[in-house]
Amino acid sequence: MPENDGEEPTIPKYPTGLKARGRRLWRELHEAADFGDSPEARLIAEEACYLADEIERLRRIVRKAGADTRVTGYNGQPVSMPEADDLRKNQGILLSMIKSLRLPDDDDTRLTRSEIGKRGADARWGRRSQ
Repeated sequence: MPENDGEEPTIPKYPTGLKARGRRLWRELHEAADFGDSPEARLIAEEACYLADEIERLRRIVRKAGADTRVTGYNGQPVSMPEADDLRKNQGILLSMIKSLRLPDDDDTRLTRSEIGKRGADARWGRRSQ
């Protein structure tokens, strides 16, 4: 994707099936970086968006349960709602996925295709980026 000289970045069409939260994350990720030449980064970004939708679904279920997120286990013991556990786990996974994209810290510095490729090669061959 060529540099836009201050214009809004071109954001690829949303993947099929994304809901509001996933679409918002898709837009935010593509505003922050260009994943054009990095199939791995594109896949991580797409999966992160689907996971964001799943997190939102789980969050609604947990909110609906209110303050008590305990349910009765198979032996009658109180256990945490499976959705609450899944929510917590998925939030950690999403954070890891986004960190793995190594997005720039500043809004002004978008990663170019060559920078993404260089970082991927450096990671692959165990070199540190300069």
